[in-house]
Amino acid sequence: STNLVADTFLRFKGLERPAVVITDLSLVSDRYPVRMHIALTRALTTASIVASKEVLSQDPIFASAVS
Repeated sequence: STNLVADTFLRFKGLERPAVVITDLSLVSDRYPVRMHIALTRALTTASIVASKEVLSQDPIFASAVS
């Protein structure tokens, strides 16, 4: 049986899941790099980011992937 869990990545700090979907990127936060790291490292096998090209182009790491 497979369970779907929907929660914030902050509640998953220190925990992992097989797959993580990241949405609603808040690039204006001064904590963005740390929070993105926490969100991405919760995934054991798959991490997917759902965001517009405009939002991703503002991230220094993801900008090259969407150009």
